[in-house]
Amino acid sequence: MRKAVLALLCLPLAANAQREVVLHFDLKNASQTDTITLSWGANNKSMTPLITNIPATETKDVTLPLNEPRVVVLGMKGKAGSMEMLLAPNEDVTISGRIRSNNKKTIDGMRVRGAAYQEEYTNAVHFYQSQVDSIDKVVQYEYRDIFRLISTSKQNGNEQAIADMYKTQHGKDYIERVIGSFKMRDELLEEIISQHKDNFMGPLLMIRLVGRLSKSYRDMYNSLSDAAKQSYYGREVKDEVYPPTLVGDIAPTVTVQNTEGNEKMLSFTRHGNKYLLLDFWASWCEPCHKEIPNLKRIYETYHAKGLDIIGISADKNVDDWKGALEEQKEPWCNYIDINRQAISEYKVQYIPSIFILDADGNIIAEKLRGKELSDFIDKLFAE
Repeated sequence: MRKAVLALLCLPLAANAQREVVLHFDLKNASQTDTITLSWGANNKSMTPLITNIPATETKDVTLPLNEPRVVVLGMKGKAGSMEMLLAPNEDVTISGRIRSNNKKTIDGMRVRGAAYQEEYTNAVHFYQSQVDSIDKVVQYEYRDIFRLISTSKQNGNEQAIADMYKTQHGKDYIERVIGSFKMRDELLEEIISQHKDNFMGPLLMIRLVGRLSKSYRDMYNSLSDAAKQSYYGREVKDEVYPPTLVGDIAPTVTVQNTEGNEKMLSFTRHGNKYLLLDFWASWCEPCHKEIPNLKRIYETYHAKGLDIIGISADKNVDDWKGALEEQKEPWCNYIDINRQAISEYKVQYIPSIFILDADGNIIAEKLRGKELSDFIDKLFAE
């Protein structure tokens, strides 16, 4: 069986320090339509897949340039699920398994050999998730009557029954119990991170177990060793817990998708307006919907005077996004950030996130909402 070597030389790595990891695939029972995709994992940035459409019917040697330990996710076309691999430079890794042709069409029975950190990483993730599941199950069992009431009330569209339940002593006890369960999660996370604070594994687990981080995790970040902070994942965590400001920078050029499904490059240098407001939002975001009347007032008041608005949705589902557009009937242009490139470039940590640009495309304000946003815009046009 012929072997091929695939090299990703276009990755943004330092040319004078480039190292690599070699992956050997040994997959049984693959069909002619089974293909493999490799993507970065444990990453809150938008990144395009490393490699797509690797035929699973052939044994392939895949060479990836890699300077630091990174999580890579293996997925297969037409099959649910994925497999995480924690790879390091200069490793020779074998991925083996039998592709099951069943109705579930899931990836299972896969093994990774030769990845030095794989077991430590997966054990930490599985331990945390199993403990969190146990905490949640205890709460669900203790307050199973409340869970049934919430489920039934939502099915019947009776939100008032839920609100009334929360006013009872039993409902208040439930809320306190839930708050306590979240405290237990935080303590568990702190314990796990403290055990891995001396290298890249600490910040990696922060991202993997928490997801999007906020300023509330600064103490946890500060507890990491210098080596951990200087690692790839340490730098990622720092950007999230100590978010850099974009005020004073030229607004990044981004590629998004319009309602017709076509890609659109948005470049904001000399965009033709006195001021431009970029609104990052999503169909499922209640605070975003609450902000829309304020944006409409701003638009109606100042559009004729030189203000425009562009909406950029963080939705993953195009139909959900289009449904929200139909409901809100916003009079400005809207796009969807399917690949999350705009969210990454603008370092969006929460939504709504709003940025104000001047006529030259400079960012002059960011993350304003409500009255603070209205007062800022009013002051701009009063000058």
